[in-house]
Amino acid sequence: MDGKRRKDQWTADDDDKLAEIVIQAVQNGKTQLEAFAEAASILNRTKQACGFRWNKTLRQQYGQMLNSVRKRPKQLMRSHLKLALSSFDELTEAYNELEVRYRELQTEHEKILKWLQQGSVFIEHQK
Repeated sequence: MDGKRRKDQWTADDDDKLAEIVIQAVQNGKTQLEAFAEAASILNRTKQACGFRWNKTLRQQYGQMLNSVRKRPKQLMRSHLKLALSSFDELTEAYNELEVRYRELQTEHEKILKWLQQGSVFIEHQK
């Protein structure tokens, strides 16, 4: 009986593929259940069998890696959020400076228009 192997026995390749699918899914923001469903279709097993194999055998081996990829998206999101906020602050400051300069130019434009009107009235009176 030692030489016989069950047809549905898990191989090292199956384990590696299951671990890769679960870790990649979690890293991409999916749940483990979604990963089990994906692995089931690839490995030609049920999602329950994939979940059982992961929880019973592979989780101990890959648990630390799984925890680190769970944290990574949050850290990336935080850094993107900080960048977006600082960019927003810079844009707000630039907008405010442009608005002040626009008002200055508008005032200067109005002064020039008044000056031109006065000049044309003066020329009309000289005729």
